[in-house]
Amino acid sequence: MKTGEKRAFMAILAAFVGVIIFTIYYEILYQKREAEKQTAAATAGDQASLAQNPGIWVIPKGLNPDALPSPDSRGATMLTLYCVQCHDLPTPVMHTAEEWEVVVNRMEKEMQRRRGGVLIRVMMPPEKDWQILRSYLTDNAQQPLDESQYPDLATAAGQAFQTTCSQCHAAPDPAQHSPNEWPRVVLRMRNNISAAGLEMPDEKTVDLITGFLKAHSKQTQSTTL
Repeated sequence: MKTGEKRAFMAILAAFVGVIIFTIYYEILYQKREAEKQTAAATAGDQASLAQNPGIWVIPKGLNPDALPSPDSRGATMLTLYCVQCHDLPTPVMHTAEEWEVVVNRMEKEMQRRRGGVLIRVMMPPEKDWQILRSYLTDNAQQPLDESQYPDLATAAGQAFQTTCSQCHAAPDPAQHSPNEWPRVVLRMRNNISAAGLEMPDEKTVDLITGFLKAHSKQTQSTTL
């Protein structure tokens, strides 16, 4: 190759590499801005916005797939396979069954959009996998809190429960766990709150929340009816 040809080749190669670097930088910047917008929306505390846009609750970081409901099921496998392509692994109890219908539809549109990205090449679930995901999430969804059934929500314990739990997801129905299960659930939630960088409750608040949940738990309610 002659000297002039070498220089031309090197110039073309340098230009090509420059375009690749610029494209990568632009895509990373775009993804960072999108993540910042989602984080800002999730931590703004605007309950009206959250109600209108289900799906912007904070997703706990570092959730172990083994901690998912029925971790060996096909639904849990689909959740782990597809959802972590764009964000941390969500837990089904982040939303009620009604909310999950809205969230999954929005995620399907978002994945379609991201397929055209330069760096983000997501695997699109086939229709049968979307159905499995929807069933898994709705079957294991958060049981919505019926406030009319809990007149003591206005107490210090009730307020601590609602305020703390709603940082990451809808306040759960205390009757979905037994008195022995709730302390373990609360401990796991404290780890999630810490990982998400949200306000950690002190020990007194944790005791109030745990006491409230145990007092209205599945076993307690069944024995007092």
